[in-house]
Amino acid sequence: MNRINNEYISSFIEDMIIDKDFLELRRYAEVESVPIMKLETKEFLKSLLSIKKPKSILEIGTAIGYSSLVFDKYTDANITTIELSEDMARLAQENFNKYNARINLINNDAEKALTKLNQGFDFVFIDANKSNYKFYFDYVDKNLLNNGGVIVADNILFRGEVCNDDLVEKRKITIVKRLRNFLAYITRRDDYQTSIIPIGDGISVSVKEEK
Repeated sequence: MNRINNEYISSFIEDMIIDKDFLELRRYAEVESVPIMKLETKEFLKSLLSIKKPKSILEIGTAIGYSSLVFDKYTDANITTIELSEDMARLAQENFNKYNARINLINNDAEKALTKLNQGFDFVFIDANKSNYKFYFDYVDKNLLNNGGVIVADNILFRGEVCNDDLVEKRKITIVKRLRNFLAYITRRDDYQTSIIPIGDGISVSVKEEK
């Protein structure tokens, strides 16, 4: 059940999309219950990438590599992606090899991996441990994001639970609170222009002001 947009709206949008991007990976994710970006989120990001034209992309949270492959297909950027799970990293690397995608995959805890990076990025996609979104954002902001760069965070409305206390599962209370705090934090920063967009599972787009 879609608790962010009305079902008829989501269905209408999905029916308008002619999806030709790595269909077998999306089917695999559905069968195996692997979380990947929603179809409408993917289409929005394709448009955003075509506008920004990043030369370097950092992804935090690879899963099976679907989003990295989308970034690789629709940009000429150098892509680095970080994944904690050894099993997911293995599957992602197999998928990168299958599509001849030259993507730098780091199999490590994101907090540790970030401290070892020594380059700047134009575009950062956060889709990992939701409780750590603020840490990822702050570290990228202070150390890795280029002037005028963009940080996108996925799943920030968390099945609508972030928006409505009546929907919050007891075991998800901490995650919901941290996501709410994260959204309040990024929308109040004067050095970023942030939009919260209620598509897919909710995404935030934060553009760093150019100096």
